[in-house]
Amino acid sequence: MTPEANMSLHTHASASSPPSEPLVPPEEQAASLPGSDVLVVGGSTPLWQRLAALIGLVLLSPLAFAIALAIKATSKGPILYAGERVGRGARTFMLYKFRTLEIGAEQKIGARLLEHSDGLYTRVGRMLKRAKCDEIPQLWNVVRGEMNLVGPRPVRPIFLETFTREIPGYQDRFAVNPGMTGLAQVRGGYFTHPRDKLRYDRIYIQNQSWYLDVRLVTLTFIKVLNRWLTLGVLLALLFFSSALAPGLFHFPFEINVGSFGLSPFEVLVALSAAWITAQRAPRHQLCLYETPVNKPIAAFVIFTLAASAFSPEPLLAVQGVLYYVATGFCLTLLIVMTRLSRTEANLVATVIGLSAVTLSMIGLLQIGLDRQLGEAVAARMSSTLGSPILLATYLVLGIPFLLTQLLHSGSREQRDFWVGCSTIALVGVFLTHTRMGLAALLVTVGVFLWKTRYRYVGIATLAAVILFGAVAAGDGVGLSMPSVTAAAQRRGEAVHQVFSAPLNELLVGVGSTRRVAIASIAESDQLWISRNMHLTLIRQHGLIGWGLMLWIVAATLTALYRGYDRIREPHMKRIVWAIFSSIVGLLLSMADFNVFFNVTIQIFFWGMVGVGLGIVTHLNGRRAAFHVLWRFGEHGD
Repeated sequence: MTPEANMSLHTHASASSPPSEPLVPPEEQAASLPGSDVLVVGGSTPLWQRLAALIGLVLLSPLAFAIALAIKATSKGPILYAGERVGRGARTFMLYKFRTLEIGAEQKIGARLLEHSDGLYTRVGRMLKRAKCDEIPQLWNVVRGEMNLVGPRPVRPIFLETFTREIPGYQDRFAVNPGMTGLAQVRGGYFTHPRDKLRYDRIYIQNQSWYLDVRLVTLTFIKVLNRWLTLGVLLALLFFSSALAPGLFHFPFEINVGSFGLSPFEVLVALSAAWITAQRAPRHQLCLYETPVNKPIAAFVIFTLAASAFSPEPLLAVQGVLYYVATGFCLTLLIVMTRLSRTEANLVATVIGLSAVTLSMIGLLQIGLDRQLGEAVAARMSSTLGSPILLATYLVLGIPFLLTQLLHSGSREQRDFWVGCSTIALVGVFLTHTRMGLAALLVTVGVFLWKTRYRYVGIATLAAVILFGAVAAGDGVGLSMPSVTAAAQRRGEAVHQVFSAPLNELLVGVGSTRRVAIASIAESDQLWISRNMHLTLIRQHGLIGWGLMLWIVAATLTALYRGYDRIREPHMKRIVWAIFSSIVGLLLSMADFNVFFNVTIQIFFWGMVGVGLGIVTHLNGRRAAFHVLWRFGEHGD
């Protein structure tokens, strides 16, 4: 490739430059179509491109199947769109896409480009178009040899006569096979003027090679990835996988990085988060936005690292601190730094709610099978999370988001759907048969209803439902006086044992080793300490470390409470309040479960903190304050 051509790849064509001469040399004029002045060069689709397209069809078949189901479920008409396009030698062929428009939309559009404001998209069509998923079937055109992976984009016949008449030399672009992508698509865009697209196409034809094709395919992949890989999609994937497939965090193998074992999935999520952060950061800067949790997080990390020097196992204590940093604090700060949008916040709220419903349905199915097979005496739900207490904690976190989506519903069908989802999740909490789950549910939903227009009716209804559920569950929940008294006595003994430690251990702890054993007490008593996150924090980090962690939580709740009044959009206000309510409920659940030592709850808690702080920081109508951590790509004076 010549230097001039290489420079052309990185500069936009000027609309005022004169048209160039036809690209096809005179000796190849014999290849022109009869009765046409269109000249044809090159051969059919290269074999490597056909093989690549075939492999792509196989790899993308699950996604294509899901898209086909979504199209069929949301609109009437065929799944695929087949339309005439002009290709090599000005011959027409049938191009295939997933249908994104209503039936007959092409006739309504006529000889113009589709505008974003046109109301002709199907319910999923606009999303498919934006993500470029509608073009997956064009891989079949490549396999058939009608298109290449790279080349000038095929033209609708309705545009051909106008473009040929108004743009000198427009027929030059038909000298090669059309492509799924091209230089005009990488350097230009959908609304780039056809005259400018022609100049890009000429540059490509003049310098056509397999190396250039690979470069353009790679650049196109990156461009599409930027559309697919949004913060909302990444968080949705992270939340959904941690809830339904926590094994992904240890499958199929782990990569040892220092003292941590990272699965390929975790590495992929980390790289994706870094990519999004770099894409959204102010130009040439890496910034840390000011939030109320910055100082308490820094204080907790500094104190616990310093206290690790006095731990019996200093190295393990440091690793324990880094566990909080890597799986909690970094997640929160990254979400804030990447500036969550309204669409992404709504997507996260939807996924959290739906994953809670999915877990409830899995548990209900499990109970049905157990009863049918006679393997369970009581209806006790453990599901894929492995513990009724853990499952109850997760469902309590998800229910406020279900209520948020219910209040946000714009149609009767949507309201009925979210009412059903909320009912399933509530039933799931009852079937876990945990006292703390019912108590956390009452507190969480009560706090959420506090900010609604129907607060009194809602709270009264909730209390009645909880009471009815508790009575129906019987003593399986452990609400009888002897059960409650025995549990309170054991908890009191565990508190006494923790506070009986020497003064230095009581203040600074024994280190974040994720071990809470106390040599002076029996193993059965240690169980009660290990089930209480508050006692675990005190034992590991002392009263000071426990207080600093509560400072982080309190700062978050204060920011969400104040931010609620500053946010104007009602749905964003409800999402913020749902997060506030979930955190309050989690504080109660901490008395019965080590929430921070479970990857599912750990990700959900700190992810929700990040989403809430991201909304109140960036979507409150004010410009967020930030500190520049690093400047790159610029030279100082």
